[in-house]
Amino acid sequence: MTTADNGAQAKNTAGIDERAVNSGAAFQQAEPDPGPVDIRALAVAAATRAGRYVAGRDTVDDAVAACVARDGLTEKILKLRINDGGQEGLGTTVDYEDAILDAGGTEIGKSTSSAVVLSMTPHMWQIHRSTVELADGSYESSGLLDVHAMMRGMTQILQVTGVSGRYEGKSGYATITIGDPTQKPPSYAISFAVC
Repeated sequence: MTTADNGAQAKNTAGIDERAVNSGAAFQQAEPDPGPVDIRALAVAAATRAGRYVAGRDTVDDAVAACVARDGLTEKILKLRINDGGQEGLGTTVDYEDAILDAGGTEIGKSTSSAVVLSMTPHMWQIHRSTVELADGSYESSGLLDVHAMMRGMTQILQVTGVSGRYEGKSGYATITIGDPTQKPPSYAISFAVC
């Protein structure tokens, strides 16, 4: 890494708690088994939840057509604050703002999120909630995350509720997986499907 790279990295991490900056690389101890969920499978889950897919009656293509599905997205941390009063553990809160990027790296939206730590060992569990605002609408996602598993590359799944635009009145699921754990802070690969 060059001096210029170090300077750019320091600029990119301004406003992000130092503990979060190094989190991706710290958890990469073993070969990850991400257990990814394909976007078509996510659409089938969302369509099933919405009563728009019945196995044996409908096809996977029917489920995909019934849903709004987006994949190939990246969530990049812009600001992150850990509120623990110096005492990490149960009840610690995390607030953050992220940029949502498309597959080409263009920013297409923002995410405002919060999490509450439920457990630190043997895995860090958090209750997570985000509001994602995209040009074509917004949605909220929420659920329990196993942060240790996620940082080792395993896919986590959240529930999604559409709030506005093309997502309004729809529900489904979102996936989040660590993108590049060597980045400081790490980025996350996300996808979602709502019906």
